Amino acid sequence: MLNKPDQKEIKKKREKLKEKGKYHNAEKWQIAFFALNNTATNTAFVLIMYYAFFTQNVLGLSAAIVGGIATAMRIFDGFTDPVIGFILDKTDTKFGKYRPFMLIGNIILVIMIIALFNVPPEWSTQTKYIVTALLYGLAIIGYTFQTSCTKGAQAALTNDPAQRPLFTFFDAIYNTLLFAGATWFIMTYMAPKYAQNVNDPALWSTVSVIFMAASFVMTIMAIIGIWSKDRTKYFGLAENAVEIKFKDAWEVLKNNRPLQMLIVAASTDKLALTARRAGFVYFFSNILYNTALQGTFSVWVMAPAILVTYLGVKYAEKVGLKNAFVKLTWMGTILILVLLVITPMLAEGELTTGVLILLVVLGAQYSVSQLAGNIVIPMIADCTDYESCRSGRFMSGFIGTIFSFVDKMISSLGTVIIGFSIALAGYGGQKIPPNSPVSASLEIAILFIVFGLPLIGHVASLIAMKFYPLDDKKMAEIQDEIDKKKSATATA
Repeated sequence: MLNKPDQKEIKKKREKLKEKGKYHNAEKWQIAFFALNNTATNTAFVLIMYYAFFTQNVLGLSAAIVGGIATAMRIFDGFTDPVIGFILDKTDTKFGKYRPFMLIGNIILVIMIIALFNVPPEWSTQTKYIVTALLYGLAIIGYTFQTSCTKGAQAALTNDPAQRPLFTFFDAIYNTLLFAGATWFIMTYMAPKYAQNVNDPALWSTVSVIFMAASFVMTIMAIIGIWSKDRTKYFGLAENAVEIKFKDAWEVLKNNRPLQMLIVAASTDKLALTARRAGFVYFFSNILYNTALQGTFSVWVMAPAILVTYLGVKYAEKVGLKNAFVKLTWMGTILILVLLVITPMLAEGELTTGVLILLVVLGAQYSVSQLAGNIVIPMIADCTDYESCRSGRFMSGFIGTIFSFVDKMISSLGTVIIGFSIALAGYGGQKIPPNSPVSASLEIAILFIVFGLPLIGHVASLIAMKFYPLDDKKMAEIQDEIDKKKSATATA
C-alpha cells in the first residue's frame, strides 16, 4: 500500500504529464460505450453455455459426445487466441486496428450462433453432429476476433492510470445485469410461453435472434466508443514502434515479468471461479439443503456487487490498479476464512437468521472476488505499455490473447477438479440427492470447491503480486519514458 506522501507525489506527476499532453484521456462515454464490446461477446457466451443443453434436450444428441466436442472446441479456442492476436498486432488499416476485428468478429458470431440454435431437430443424427460442431467452431473464431479487441484496445483507449479502472466499473455493471437478467429472461419469462418449455426448438430460435441482435447493437456502440482512439498515434510508440515478428512472442513471454505474474494471479482465480460456479449447485443443495436459494442469491448479490464495484473503482483511481487488486484480494481472502468458520455453524437448511448472515457474507466475498477479476482487464493494458517501453513493440493483441490462452487452458481444469473431488468423496458413480444431507467426505469436497479453491487462488495472486512491478508510480514512469522515446525519435 502506498502511503499518503507517495500518493501525493504520484498525483503531482500525473498532473504534470497531463499538462504536457503525455496522457491521452478518453471521455467517460467512450469508455462506457467501448465496455459494451465485452458485454456483446458475453451475450453470445450466455447462449454458448446452453450449447450442451440444446444439443441434448432439443436435438436429441448424446451428452457425452457433445461434451467431448465442447472440450475439443475449448482447446481449439485457446490455440486460436495467440494466432489471432498476432494478426491483430500486424494490422493497421485506414479503418483502424481494432474496429475491423470487432465488426467482422461479431458478424461471424451473430450468423453462427443464430444458425446453431436453428438447426432442425428432424435432421439426421450424423448431420446434426457435423453441423453443430462446425457452427460452434466458427462461432469460436468470431468470438476470439472480437474478444481480442476487448483486452488489446485498452492500451489505445487511454493511457492514464487514473482512467483505466473506469472500464472495470462499466464492464462489471453491464455483466452483472446481463448474467442475472439472461437466466430470468430465458427460463422464467420466455420458456413458459412455449408448448415444450425449455425443450422447444422455437424458444431457442427466438432467443438466439433476440440475444444476437442485442450483441450486434452493443458492438456498434463499442465501435463508436473506440473510433477516435483507434489510430496509430495511440499505439505504443506509434510510428516509431519496432516491427513485430512471430518469433517475438517467445521473447515477450520470457521477459515480460508483469505479464507472467498477472497470468499466474488471474488464471488461478479464474480456475477457482469456474469450479465455484458449478460447485454452488451442491453448496445450496447439500450444505444449505435449499436449491431455490441459489436463484434468490443470484438476484440479491446484484446490489452489493454494484456497490462494491463503485467503491472499488474509486479506490483504484486513487491508488492504482495493482494496489486495488491486492487490497480486494486480501479482503476476499479474509471473508473466505470467515465463511469457513461460520458455514458449519449457520447452515440450517431454512431461511433463518443464521443462513441470511451466511448469504450476506458470501455475497460480499463473491462481489469482492468478482471485482478483483474484472480489474485484471485494464491491468493487461499496463503490461502492454510496459512492453512498449521495454522493447519498443506494441503487442496489445498478442499480450491480450496469450493471456486468454493460458487463462482458458487452466480454467478448463475446473470441471476436472469438481469431478475428481466428488469421486474422491465416494460419489463418483451415483446420483447426489437434492436438498438432502450427504456424507461428511462430500461436504468437505463441496466446501473445498466453493471456499478452498478460491482461497488457494487468492494466495497465489498475493504471491504473484509481490513480483508484479506495475504499481501507480511505475506506470507514471513508464508513460513518461514512452513519451521521451517518441519525442527523441521525432526530433532526430
